[in-house]
Amino acid sequence: MLAAESYEDMFRYVIAVGNPQSASSCEALALIRRRIEDLGALWHTAMQQPGFCAAYVRQEFSSGTAIVLPESRGIIFGAMFRSSSGSVAESSGAIRSIPKPLVDRILESKARSLVSDYWGHYVVALLYPENARSIVMRSPVSSVPCHYLQVGSVRVFFSHAADCIALNLTALSINWDCITAQLVAGDYITSETGVNEIRALECGACIECMPHGYAEHSYWDPRPLLVNASLDDFAAAADALAEATQYSASTISSPHQHLLVNLSGGLDSSIVLSTLAKAPHRPKLSAVNYYSHGCGDERRFARAMAEFVDCPLIELPRNDRLDLRSRFDRCNWTVQPVLNFSAPDTEERTIAMAHSLGASAIVDGELGDNIFGNNVSPGALVECLRKRWLGPAFFSAAIDYAQLTRQSLWRTLAQVYAENLDLASHPNFTVARELWRRRTAEAARTTNLASAHAEERYADVADRFVHPWLHRSRLLAPGSHALLLGLITVTSAAYHSPFAGSGDPPRVSPLLNQPLVEVALGIPAYLHCKSGQDRAAARSAFAQRLPAAILRRGRGKGGPNLWARDVIHNNIVYLREFLLDGILMQRRLLDRAKLETALSPHIEKSSALVGDIFAKLYIEAWLRKWQPVAVPTLGRP
Repeated sequence: MLAAESYEDMFRYVIAVGNPQSASSCEALALIRRRIEDLGALWHTAMQQPGFCAAYVRQEFSSGTAIVLPESRGIIFGAMFRSSSGSVAESSGAIRSIPKPLVDRILESKARSLVSDYWGHYVVALLYPENARSIVMRSPVSSVPCHYLQVGSVRVFFSHAADCIALNLTALSINWDCITAQLVAGDYITSETGVNEIRALECGACIECMPHGYAEHSYWDPRPLLVNASLDDFAAAADALAEATQYSASTISSPHQHLLVNLSGGLDSSIVLSTLAKAPHRPKLSAVNYYSHGCGDERRFARAMAEFVDCPLIELPRNDRLDLRSRFDRCNWTVQPVLNFSAPDTEERTIAMAHSLGASAIVDGELGDNIFGNNVSPGALVECLRKRWLGPAFFSAAIDYAQLTRQSLWRTLAQVYAENLDLASHPNFTVARELWRRRTAEAARTTNLASAHAEERYADVADRFVHPWLHRSRLLAPGSHALLLGLITVTSAAYHSPFAGSGDPPRVSPLLNQPLVEVALGIPAYLHCKSGQDRAAARSAFAQRLPAAILRRGRGKGGPNLWARDVIHNNIVYLREFLLDGILMQRRLLDRAKLETALSPHIEKSSALVGDIFAKLYIEAWLRKWQPVAVPTLGRP
């Protein structure tokens, strides 16, 4: 049995949908059912109807469930909660069943009512036998993945790449355009994956399967919420942020009685620990802090927070002698390469610690920088200008931004003017262009190990890899690209862990939930730099619930940059062998001269260069994992 690829709080599931009136569909579905049975005794058939079958593996620690709707009209895999006003008093556990009247509403709305009446991390499939149609929808702001591929006239949806490979339903091939986009820039997260035949269903998206084709619909899009941002009073925004954060953390953690919290010492993980300490079900809490030398030692802040809520803290040094060969030789199957900077060192140790402590989940502060408004850009002032014109409110926001960035008011106003001019000519946000703007194109190329051949190919396909949510995003909400990009990243196939096993405790991200994200989308970006502070609304919201050391620590936090540089230095021999003689080099996607220089033991490596070496390592390891499975191809079919 192949290993699962992540420790998200989810099921491993397979859903197959075909036309019950088609003999070829029925034959393909029968084959798929037999293949699922062959996967082993862990797999259970949840529902089987003409033209439809769904099976799953119940995870030992998962808080979700499989909900079969009355009269076998559909099935829901995952954890789902009733929507409320966001009050902590209204938070409750995951839904275990749905009354028939509500099921009728779900069916009549073609699953649209789920978006407004419920929230959570789930995938739903609905059946309409009267017209031989079915619907599969992935919930908004969900960590539960939903990939799919076509097998004749049957569409197969699944959560784990390893299960798709084990089913052996169709030939698979590498999507070299997607790999190139990821290699050259960060603009690669769309419905395409690293495998031509496998696509990803976006959060809040729905596929309607009909007898003679398919239609895709979008039920949830963050951009209208950004445009209509109504929480433009600072005190009201801080109150809403505090209530939504507490509600989301309390609700999503409610199935767990003992939680292990990754406590970096930064503002985001401290807020998470604070909310869990106030959760109505009072879970037992343990925290772990990984530290390294230099700016990577955040223990004094983590200690201050742990003492503040009376939580035991485990302190562990990062391993700068980490053997990357032993880690990347054992990475799991994912539908495209991932990049998890610290996972090769900390993930296995955190999982072992959770097991030894008896914790049923591992908690992180993922998406915190984006939710709470770190890294405010000049675009935020463009938003303010549109709302407030050249009045006192705009100049107050401009002064706040100037104080935050430690520059003059005149320079700030010049940046606003330049940003406003740039929006019309470049309405779509792209990671590549943003890097070129910040560091100049030449500096960005210096720290990117992609070859000129790869850059030329990316230029030809770049438009394909702009996520739908980023289309015209700079025009719609100039200062909110960080929130959009973070939301896309952490809900994408590229986010899943490549090292954990299927029996490991799930990862719970209390900040990655629809109620809180929708509040964050409603806060104008310029409020996050009030009084010259970063994440100002979040600091105000939790001012009484965090120690002074955390509130006053200033912008950002230290990171493991020096540790990462040491890891690269101590693995130079392996990296030269792995990358200089690898698949990426064979396909002329890496620049040999730049890579040889970067992997010289005598070159002082910048943080950007170290990050790019890690990124290329993940991509190369992914390609070697898939090479025995994928058939040769030159591009997309």
